Amino acid sequence: MSAQTELQAPTSTREAVPFRVRTADGETVELSYSSPRSAATHDEREVLETLPWFEPGKPLRNHMLHETDFYDEVEQIWGRPWGAEGIGTLREVLVSRPTENEIRPEYAEEWQYYYSSASGNADLGRLQAQYDEYYAVLESNGVRVNYIEPPVPAIGAYGWIKNLVTLAGGGLVVHGGAVLHRYGLGSWQRGREVIWEKVLAALQVPIYLTIHGTGICEPGAGRWLDEKTFVFNESVVANEEGLRQLEFVLANLGIELVVCHSPGWYDSTGHGNIGTSHMDMVMMTVDEGKVLLAPHLVNYGFVRELLNRGYEIIEVPVEEYWDLALNGVTLSPGKVVMNAGSPTVLRELERHDVEVIQVDFSESHRFAIAGLHCATLELVRDQPD
Repeated sequence: MSAQTELQAPTSTREAVPFRVRTADGETVELSYSSPRSAATHDEREVLETLPWFEPGKPLRNHMLHETDFYDEVEQIWGRPWGAEGIGTLREVLVSRPTENEIRPEYAEEWQYYYSSASGNADLGRLQAQYDEYYAVLESNGVRVNYIEPPVPAIGAYGWIKNLVTLAGGGLVVHGGAVLHRYGLGSWQRGREVIWEKVLAALQVPIYLTIHGTGICEPGAGRWLDEKTFVFNESVVANEEGLRQLEFVLANLGIELVVCHSPGWYDSTGHGNIGTSHMDMVMMTVDEGKVLLAPHLVNYGFVRELLNRGYEIIEVPVEEYWDLALNGVTLSPGKVVMNAGSPTVLRELERHDVEVIQVDFSESHRFAIAGLHCATLELVRDQPD
């Protein structure tokens, strides 16, 4: 029996222990620690006797701590085996229901600046109803759904904080911890990271890195080919320094980063018809060895890369691109949830034996708020043994 097996306590025995921070300004912040052992039944001597680095009357065998992998301890210390690598069965997510933060009049007035829509603003009731339908689909498929109730109003250093529903912007949760973003899509995103870092801390998700310096990278909206291969695009949402920092973390976790290149924009977004943003807007791995792809928004070298790796490409017609089938969520290999529409894509996926659950997300799409994957921070997926 391994030392890690001996140390593991059943998740059901965890106990929430309250504590607080008193700031220098006199404020009190209430917090909670999820302890892996109940205080009422804890026996310190009994625990010590199970520890391979403990020997009565001797110093702790520190070299044994040095040889313990972080991931082997993550569930015991941090509460859950955090990480959503690959396309294994989706088990847990984080979402945020739409609020008034998403329907400010300025978004329609300066729609290009806010990466928004000239059509006006969404109907909040309809928007919330469609998000609720999506959340219900997740829960009916066995996914644990954690909800954020964001601050309203949310005002950041550069004005309104927009897109607090786009939880893929919360970070990339991978092999035990999270990589937090530094945003390039909009200055109106900046400030979200403060909110989401607090939420991740409340859930006890470790933070591996916050993109910093001159780095720009938003990998939570990336895509996995498999549990050891992650794809993100150099674009308006990532620069070379941000990708270097992401690769540093992933490489240390034994994960390969494949960099795709996507076009952006300069003086106009052309009502969304010029360039693109994140990788989840151009590709989705729908099953083992099968990807849905918008080839007109990636470099041809990436197409060759997919073919060389043996992937079957299912192409999204240009005229169906803005139905946003690509921004769906893979629930498990061969089973996806995506926005209603895209009849050609739907037929092709079914022809390739992919089960499709469709959700009406039209209000969110019409006003350029979020797609399904944009609205989801994946926290836990099943991993191969």
